[in-house]
Amino acid sequence: MISSEDKKYIMKLVKELTPDILVKIKFDFTTKEPGHSYHGQFEDELVKGLIEADSNFSEPTDTRSSDDIKYKGHYINIKFGYNKNGNPNICSMKRLYNYYHTDQIDSYHILSIDAKGPEYHLFNVYDYLDYTNFNYGTGQLMLKESKFKEVYTFNDESGRLTKSETILKMADMFKEECDRHILLKTKQQKKIEEVASAYR
Repeated sequence: MISSEDKKYIMKLVKELTPDILVKIKFDFTTKEPGHSYHGQFEDELVKGLIEADSNFSEPTDTRSSDDIKYKGHYINIKFGYNKNGNPNICSMKRLYNYYHTDQIDSYHILSIDAKGPEYHLFNVYDYLDYTNFNYGTGQLMLKESKFKEVYTFNDESGRLTKSETILKMADMFKEECDRHILLKTKQQKKIEEVASAYR
């Protein structure tokens, strides 16, 4: 778990680095889909800057890792955009579930930078599951940004669930979306059969 003081420190560094990075990558908010166009460059420069600033930051060792950077071994996923108010992918829900129950990680932080402002958010996904959306078809967990921003308070840990409560909550999310997915596919298959029946 990233401590409260460490989160303050990380945010301080990010806020110091961001303006210069935006200049360096020649960020232009008038570009079509600026968040999509610049996110790769911004994230690469931020990772480089954080690692140069403090050796406690490190790059992922696995090319298929679910983090963009680690701080003292804790996973951080960087999200960059402009006027962010959508439903960005967070990570594979199955990975987050397995990581947590096998104790590979005890937190999974999103570091979100909105160049409009700029605006910064740093939070543990497991603390904000009520403001996510899970798609059983793709397997992705997504953040409902507009709802999330209504309740987000930096460094607020008052609503933290226990590990057992979190695992059970995620299991319920899997079950609910699985049932919905099966119902959808059953309806789709019924329509296919209706068309095919005319050819029999």
